[in-house]
Amino acid sequence: MMRALIASTALAFALMATHAQPATVKPVTFDSQGRSLVGNLYLPDDYKDGQKLPGLVVTGAWTTVKEQMAGTYAAAMADRGYAALAFDFRGWGQSDGRIRYLENPERKTEDIHAAVHYLSRRPEVDGNRIGGFGICASAGYMSDVALNNDAVKSLALVAPWLHDAEIVKAVYGGDEGVSRLIQASRQAEQSPEPVIVEAASLTNDAAVMYQAPYYTQPDRGLIPEYDNKFNLASWEGWLTYDALQSADNLEKPVLLVHSEAAAIPQGAREYARRLGSHVVEVWLDDVTQFDFYDQPIPVKTSSDAVAEHFHTTLAATSSTANADIKDEAAIRTIIEGLGPLVDRGNFEAVEKLYADEIEMDYTSLNGGEVERTSPQALMTQWASFLPGFDRTRHVVSNIAVTLGGTRAEATAYGIADHYVDDLAWQVKGQYHYSLQKDAGTWRITSHRFTLEEESGTRDVFEPAIRQAAANPAAYIKRQQTEKAVRDFLTALEEKDMEKFAGVWAEDAVLEMPYAPEGFPERVAGREDLIKHYAAWPQNSGKADFTSQLVFHPLRDPERIFVEFKGAVEIVPTGRLYHQSYGGLIHVANGKIKLFREYFDPAPFKWAFGLDEGGSFQAGES
Repeated sequence: MMRALIASTALAFALMATHAQPATVKPVTFDSQGRSLVGNLYLPDDYKDGQKLPGLVVTGAWTTVKEQMAGTYAAAMADRGYAALAFDFRGWGQSDGRIRYLENPERKTEDIHAAVHYLSRRPEVDGNRIGGFGICASAGYMSDVALNNDAVKSLALVAPWLHDAEIVKAVYGGDEGVSRLIQASRQAEQSPEPVIVEAASLTNDAAVMYQAPYYTQPDRGLIPEYDNKFNLASWEGWLTYDALQSADNLEKPVLLVHSEAAAIPQGAREYARRLGSHVVEVWLDDVTQFDFYDQPIPVKTSSDAVAEHFHTTLAATSSTANADIKDEAAIRTIIEGLGPLVDRGNFEAVEKLYADEIEMDYTSLNGGEVERTSPQALMTQWASFLPGFDRTRHVVSNIAVTLGGTRAEATAYGIADHYVDDLAWQVKGQYHYSLQKDAGTWRITSHRFTLEEESGTRDVFEPAIRQAAANPAAYIKRQQTEKAVRDFLTALEEKDMEKFAGVWAEDAVLEMPYAPEGFPERVAGREDLIKHYAAWPQNSGKADFTSQLVFHPLRDPERIFVEFKGAVEIVPTGRLYHQSYGGLIHVANGKIKLFREYFDPAPFKWAFGLDEGGSFQAGES
């Protein structure tokens, strides 16, 4: 990832035409779900018949038509050597559709699939090099398509509006506001006639976008092709749509261009967090959502970044060079993504970028010796101080990659800034990485930094370390959570009741929703938990609970779902107890506060003899 800065004095960029039109724009039509869609195919002005270009499907913001921001960016991408298709969705612009002006994520996603299918078969396009390019609201739709359509090899999102239920509530007036809009949507859907309102207005406060720029300006988005209408039946589909969920499983290269001054940057950050190492981020300074749509500097900067992204990720497939291009793109993504992932504190994602053993050489910065370590140990070290800075910023440039089969070398120039209060420290220098490809995935095996320049003060570290210790990073908390669970289970295996007592918080609760009759479903308080397990050493033989322990981390690092197998001899009955467990566990400050344990009561009853009329007494666990 990188953060691009825009200078307001960049006069040369500002003088560029906002709508750079290539010489060739071909009107096209294609079908989606039995309806005819109308589009424009933008080609480079020097396109020659017979050329096979990489193809892009470009989609814009909600309520818009192909001549607005989708056309602006499609033209810009054609200027940069791509065949770019912008089109009107069903019920919008020139396209067919009985239901008009409906902002429906499912329908629009179907139309993008149809556009990808059509574009991949155009004579001007190499069907093996198709990218998806989504702007604003359509970013979520395009991401869904990229996840489920093998023809889409790479994805770029500019000014993406990416929301989930929590963001929807924050934007649309909380539970009450969302409920009111959904109710209006249902009433509109049941109406015998479509309920159509003004999409954007400077004077009508009932418009969907009141006093919004771009849409209300004739020299910008309020063009003759734009009907400026919105079907109120849209609200339920739009508000219940989760645009973030595709990031959980998307493993294709993604470029994300956004700004903290644009709409819901928190959605973009969460989307990038879920993508981990698959995303490269470009964050522009002080660019509003609407300026991304048509202003010369943001459009040029974004288009340049998108063109470079697709250049490295849409590889030609007709020669052995294809594999090298893909490998180089994957390595560049790792190196570009490493620093910003660290800046966001996403150490789980950073950990996956490294091989099982790493050689770390920061001797030019810190002295000492070259260290051989593990990804877990390295992340623990970084997480112990980096989140304590008020802000860090790691940027790399001039990346060079040398491939050699399953091994590679890469270099980059790096700048790292660190801030706490009025203290600052900056280092500049060269990074050198060695990487190895294992099972199709590149990972870093060695990481060396050579210091060239240093400014500011290293005094910045002391307060950062204090702040990190006072508020541990999510990575550290997750480690504490997993350790508490493991200590609990190993204490049972070792019959170490002192260790067992030490894992529970004073107000801890053990819940067992499927406990058999005669066995408590809930034990509350540390002292009662100790009594509950008091007879465990006498009643159990050899035990195994950790050999098949699996952690399923949750978004909250202090909560985790675990799966494990249990095998233990029950001494009073002489029976071997085999069980499969699942559990939701909450750990705070390294102590278990809640363990909601799920297990099958039948093998429990058999092992403890409860199936023969016996009963469970406290202290016999």
